[in-house]
Amino acid sequence: MQNFIGNLSRRTLFKFSAVAGTLATLGTSASSAFAARVNKKGTGKMTYWNHFTGAPERAAFAETTEAFKKASPAIQADIQTVTNDDWMAKYIASTTAKSGPDAVMIDVSRFTDMQRIGGLRDITTYNKQWPGKDSVAGDTAAFTAARKVYGVPFFTFIDWGYYRKDFFEAAGIKKEPTTLEEFREAAIACTNPSKGQYGFAMRGGSGGGGFIVNALHAVNGSIISPSYKATLSLDAAVEAMRFWVNLAVKDKAVVPTVATDGYAQIFSNFYTGKAAMVFHHCGSFIDVGKNLKYGSEVMTLARPKGPKDQYGFQAPLANGVFQHTKNPDAAFEYCSFLGSASAQTIFLKATGYFPTSTDAAKDSFIADNRQFDTAIAGLGTLPKTYTFPGLTAWRDLTCLPEFQRCLTGSQTPERAAKVIVDKLNTVAKAAAVANRKYYESKR
Repeated sequence: MQNFIGNLSRRTLFKFSAVAGTLATLGTSASSAFAARVNKKGTGKMTYWNHFTGAPERAAFAETTEAFKKASPAIQADIQTVTNDDWMAKYIASTTAKSGPDAVMIDVSRFTDMQRIGGLRDITTYNKQWPGKDSVAGDTAAFTAARKVYGVPFFTFIDWGYYRKDFFEAAGIKKEPTTLEEFREAAIACTNPSKGQYGFAMRGGSGGGGFIVNALHAVNGSIISPSYKATLSLDAAVEAMRFWVNLAVKDKAVVPTVATDGYAQIFSNFYTGKAAMVFHHCGSFIDVGKNLKYGSEVMTLARPKGPKDQYGFQAPLANGVFQHTKNPDAAFEYCSFLGSASAQTIFLKATGYFPTSTDAAKDSFIADNRQFDTAIAGLGTLPKTYTFPGLTAWRDLTCLPEFQRCLTGSQTPERAAKVIVDKLNTVAKAAAVANRKYYESKR
């Protein structure tokens, strides 16, 4: 074998050495540049919109804001609340005016609408350079469109219910209801109008549309395909509407003020003994424990099963950067702070909202609370919630009003079901067309 090195002249070796040295220098510089790719620290005022109005959430935000001040003293965080009823209208107006908050809360059911409207900023680069991204990566895909990230996961809504253990015992109910029919029977058994006591605190006022979607899904199964084809049958919709309406109208197992009862009212009814059961999610866990004693007075309850699926969903929530912010660095710094284990643990212990951070989910608070076994089980059984263009408008402006009309007798469950199915078909067709146009524009 020839001695290749030996056949090289000193001048050639010198040239190789010079090139190698240059490459080494370039490599070092490139490595340094790559290592330096971190998010710029934010400064100045940062405004954040959320849609929480409950006292526990407000207290949790106050606590996380204090923690954020210590973590990022150069940023002045202004935390503002916009009610759910006003959320989309105000978001659209701000996007149109190109003037609004710096950071914004993103409910996954609204994500597609919010992203398509154009008020969310692509934070893919920010997210890649954020050290904490892996801990919440399991839910990041829910806030991703066309491979672009728009939200940092904060926590997960896990639907469940609560029941008054003392009321169940008084009614002779020895087994927690696991099906919709067992739930109905328990509600009827716990109802005693002469004592002002009813089986269920139903949410038929503000925020009640989601429970209609729950019922439709539980009876029908999936109501829309990934390609935005409506799959809700009229027969299933009729069955679902009859069940939900008749709990109040025929069985009279629901607190009579149902048509106007929102979040505050259903829990007031539950706490004061007017209702034996109430449906919500794990975010009310701490507040319920402050009003009733777990184990002896109140217990968490898995959502009952319908003919096709469970009555309820799991739904992650995130925070994102507003498209027209003048302070994106501070906005992402706040969003990523809320995505951290420390902030999510604060919120968990103050409210009960289940963290999206895998590190926060290991906190002993969850393991030490047996009532949280219901939430952990729900992560494995509850379907993922829907998010498609037009969902929130259909839910809040068609499903809920039709249900309310049934409660007052101006509509029948059968006719309401027809209106709901027809409107979903219209929404689905429009969503499919909009989806094609959206991706064609990205080519």
